[in-house]
Amino acid sequence: MTLKSALVGTGNWAASALLPALRAQTGVEVVACVGGTLDEGQKFAKDHGLQKAYRTLEEMLAGESLDVAVVATPDHLHAEAVKALINAGVAVYCEKPISNDAPTAHELAGLQRTKNIPVTVGYSFRFNPAIQAMRADLTAGKFGDIWLVELAEHNPQFHPHSGKPMNWKGDPKQAAGGALFEYGSHVIDMGAWLLGPITRVSSSFKRVLAGARLDDIATLQMDFASGAQGMLITSWVLSGGFPGTRVKLHGSDAVGEVLLDDRVPEGQSYNFASACGPIGAARAVEPMAERRSDAATRHIAAFLASVRKKGAADSTLPTLSQAAHVQDVLAAALIAEKQWQQVGRQK
Repeated sequence: MTLKSALVGTGNWAASALLPALRAQTGVEVVACVGGTLDEGQKFAKDHGLQKAYRTLEEMLAGESLDVAVVATPDHLHAEAVKALINAGVAVYCEKPISNDAPTAHELAGLQRTKNIPVTVGYSFRFNPAIQAMRADLTAGKFGDIWLVELAEHNPQFHPHSGKPMNWKGDPKQAAGGALFEYGSHVIDMGAWLLGPITRVSSSFKRVLAGARLDDIATLQMDFASGAQGMLITSWVLSGGFPGTRVKLHGSDAVGEVLLDDRVPEGQSYNFASACGPIGAARAVEPMAERRSDAATRHIAAFLASVRKKGAADSTLPTLSQAAHVQDVLAAALIAEKQWQQVGRQK
């Protein structure tokens, strides 16, 4: 059975990662796209050999019989597109975050459960082999009790000297948060996937770019229902590679650290050591293919397999309910930053 698929959103990530990921799968035909404008969509279709570009998602749904759609628009358009696709009976891969607010995310999760349409959210770094190896050790009990997780994602995409100019990601009309939403959501998802639900947070945001309206650097302290504590630093100006992710688990029996960064020789590494012993050696993990799109390719492959199996999903697949939990954490972080207390006497 050939799955007919389409792209909603035709930006750089769609071109460099998501379209190649779709085309890397057997039995998948990418037939159409919707861009920010009809001209953008038509240029994308011409450049990438698609049959047709549509002005709107509604027109594409009326003109095509789709099995799967990939949503890669600016954040504020995610929820509307996902809702329309679910109601049309089309399976959806949507880039993160699923929405700009938690109530909408939960509404979409409820709609998905009612309609029973496969949906996943683009927290693809779960699929990196190094983080998969860490989770396998965690599941096997090799860490003992987890006391603390250190999380970071530093990707200097908008660094004032070497990055690109700020785009829609820094516009409050299109994004509810800056670096925390764009990059921090990835590692919040990883933390919850590894350790379970997050119960409370405390946050701090910093703007360093000229004219910044959203956070360029964000820090987050988290408590997990499991009893573990977490610390997160995320930024789109701090030094890092792609994706610039660090996950370090401190357990009663062992310490493990994953780096996902294209400056690392293999683009990833996983070190594991006893809690009080010498520094551990790097563990051998499955190599990645194309480093920037490897996780997305693995994610889309797992999702399409679940679509073909009519819902028998890979446990690694990020669900809408899990994405809604991430939105709960992000919403709490936006409020928690307002609860700072002064220390000592202030002059």
